[in-house]
Amino acid sequence: MIANDAQLAIAVDEVGGRLQEISDFLIANPTAIGRVRFPRGFLRTATYFRRHLPFIADNNLLRNLSYALMLYDVFRWILTRTDLAGTARDMAIKNAIVLIGSIAESFARGGTAGIIGARHDYKTRTLRMVNGGIISEELKTELDWLWDMRSGIHIYLMEDSEYDRYRIEDYDRAKAAAGNLRDALTAYHAAHAS
Repeated sequence: MIANDAQLAIAVDEVGGRLQEISDFLIANPTAIGRVRFPRGFLRTATYFRRHLPFIADNNLLRNLSYALMLYDVFRWILTRTDLAGTARDMAIKNAIVLIGSIAESFARGGTAGIIGARHDYKTRTLRMVNGGIISEELKTELDWLWDMRSGIHIYLMEDSEYDRYRIEDYDRAKAAAGNLRDALTAYHAAHAS
């Protein structure tokens, strides 16, 4: 059992070295099976996520959101527990942001079902959410930024190189925007429960 930072540093060095040895062996022996156990307890369960989304009434959307949030936890592990660097890290950050944008879109759509019509696009919906007192203008700005960042899903539309474009600060900002939307929708529905 790791009890302090010094023991943690030793364990990280040992595990990192052993993982490299496993990877080297598997590259040289591609038919060998060498799957490493993913750490238990880091990924939150679908049930956990469903309990924390009381503003989503559609059961299918709720289930699918809980699965997307589990994938978010996989990205979170990669970005916070590994030393992935360079372009690969940039692309992991990008895809985490794309996922968070899709989750925020689903929060907005599912959380305003019956309040804002289904035909409205994302940015029209965020404007209507401000006008309806569901979110603040500041949160709308952050959600619209997130939507613009999410547009990176369309690789063919990228006008510039994606090299060195995505930062961990962008990921943190995206995470905060989606979390604040979840909190705003939870508060709004709690205040308007009949």
